Amino acid sequence: MNQKYKILLYGMLAVTLLDALGSLASRQLNFDYSALGWVSFAIYGTTAFIATRQYGLATGVLFAAILGFFDASVGWAISTLLNANTAELAIEITPLTWFALALFNTGLAAFIGLVSGLLAVVIKGKAN
Repeated sequence: MNQKYKILLYGMLAVTLLDALGSLASRQLNFDYSALGWVSFAIYGTTAFIATRQYGLATGVLFAAILGFFDASVGWAISTLLNANTAELAIEITPLTWFALALFNTGLAAFIGLVSGLLAVVIKGKAN
């Protein structure tokens, strides 16, 4: 496997572990699973930072956006299957609602990736 994509794969693994372990912990310790959102953001940012340092800003932002979409789709499925402790949703999750939320999370992840990537560029001193 190309080294470049190992960074993305590790990010996906981190998101998957967070969703699985966070779902289980939220039930066992009785806390709202959504409180772990900042950890997802940290994973997006860290992945973008590392990818930007090695392969450029565009790769960092793209990888963060992919992670955001992955989290909103696969991550959501994992947390649902494991019955994460979530507050009662006041809205019905329809395919259109899910699409809107996935699009929002992907955009937010890309923004986090951009900020983290720009930080990596500043620290490294050049953009690829």
